[in-house]
Amino acid sequence: MIKTILASVGLAALVVIAYQEYVYKEVADTPQLSICTGNFALCAASTCEPTGKTMTTNDGNTYPEMLCTCPVLNGASIAELTMGQMQGTCDVADPEKDVWSLFAPRVFYPQASNDFVQEPKSATKASVQSCSGEVAPESVNCFGMPCTYEPELINGTLVASCRCPSRQIDKGTEFLIEAGQGDPSYCLKHPVSAPDPLADLILNMEK
Repeated sequence: MIKTILASVGLAALVVIAYQEYVYKEVADTPQLSICTGNFALCAASTCEPTGKTMTTNDGNTYPEMLCTCPVLNGASIAELTMGQMQGTCDVADPEKDVWSLFAPRVFYPQASNDFVQEPKSATKASVQSCSGEVAPESVNCFGMPCTYEPELINGTLVASCRCPSRQIDKGTEFLIEAGQGDPSYCLKHPVSAPDPLADLILNMEK
């Protein structure tokens, strides 16, 4: 089942594996890609704010902590059970309060830049753009990070507050974001991101 789903998501799977190889090489010998079902926070189009705190992830390193507000969706999502702060399972400590930030390739979903509105449809369309490696350290990784449901809906959308690390991507590595629907200024707003797997591959070939 996992192979079938990953074959249909293409770039999404490539980005997930790229992050596993880029950030978490020492966590596991092989990726533990899994499909979780149920609620998940999709932070791909969110931007974040620094909390002034730090957080430690499964790679054993400590990073600046960022707070990101993300829409909560329901269905199948991709997880890597050794990444972020996941502990080898899709389960959360308290399903009434907690939810994981995972990934699913969605074309339309509520966007933080549009206050999580659900209409018009154009306001919910995801648009991937590449950002300069010069600002890469300020980007944020929410994959496999813990989130807490917010008690109030925003424009009818259930959202969660997710605590995610920044400064996981080295300066000089281009990165991909969905925040801002193609507006390049969002590259500077602590967007949730992933390293551009093709740009990173080319960079490594040139070394």
